[in-house]
Amino acid sequence: MTYEKLSIVDILHGYEQTRLKNSRIEQDRRSEVYKKLPRIKELDEEIRLSYLNAAKMGINNKATDDIEKIKNKAKELSHERSLLLTSSGYPADYLSPIYDCPVCQDTGFVNQQKCSCFRMKIIDALYIQSNMQNVFEKENFGTFSTQYYSKEVPESKGYSPYDNIISILERAHNFIDSFDKKNTAGILIYGETGLGKTFLTNCIAKELLDREHSVFYLSTNELFDQILSNYIMNNNPDYEDLYNYLYTCELLIIDDLGTELTNNFVRSQLFEIINKREISGRKTLISTNLSMKDLRDRYSERIMSRIIDNYTVFNIYGDNIRYQKRKNAINQAN
Repeated sequence: MTYEKLSIVDILHGYEQTRLKNSRIEQDRRSEVYKKLPRIKELDEEIRLSYLNAAKMGINNKATDDIEKIKNKAKELSHERSLLLTSSGYPADYLSPIYDCPVCQDTGFVNQQKCSCFRMKIIDALYIQSNMQNVFEKENFGTFSTQYYSKEVPESKGYSPYDNIISILERAHNFIDSFDKKNTAGILIYGETGLGKTFLTNCIAKELLDREHSVFYLSTNELFDQILSNYIMNNNPDYEDLYNYLYTCELLIIDDLGTELTNNFVRSQLFEIINKREISGRKTLISTNLSMKDLRDRYSERIMSRIIDNYTVFNIYGDNIRYQKRKNAINQAN
């Protein structure tokens, strides 16, 4: 499934189905009212003919006063219609056109620009494509807390974990704000387990999805053991769309690099992805628990030099946040 197929074909088809649904409701309402109140049908026909005559007179440059009289008569008929509806227990607008979105009248566009409802449908579709639609409510920049990062400066570092994460958050926002520019090929986030790497990754993904960018989120096992293994090694055509999407999505996220069984196939495919996406101007975000040395030892100097030279690198350090949260929960329970 590609972004183009989903956002254009499926969404526009959805609008068409919405219009058909509402049209059926309108027809059912009209049949119901006409049967119960025949005068309403007469009024509708008189109103229609009044406006048709006014239009014809306008085309033929007839007197403005005559046109105005016809329009005023149509308004009187419309008023009678509304009174008859309400006195019979119907809302005054019961026979008015029905729209899920009154702004664009269920077309998706206003003045040839995407309506806000269209943009929301794209974002919803992108959430589904991202493979992470159930996570972003809890993990986003609004819920990211810096309180778990110490303000004490470790001997091996130049500044505290707190100052470091503040700097990283600022650079993450810069990455998002300049996403359309070719100033970086992506982001590498590394650090020990439990420091918020995946949380930060989700924050970046959600923000870009909310700005209508296509994001594809995969663990390394999903990437190598499922998509690449099935499509390349086993020639399974069912994975062709997912394989193509690896190279066409605007941001590819590879989470937990290093947890897969690393071999020559993995190394070659990782380089292929990094290289091709960089050449095409599409960005990649990689998170890993491995150190820079371990990454170089495991994946080769060739791969790491591409990342170091072209990616923005975030090194998150400090105390294990998961451990801190568990400790706080135990203390509160006691």
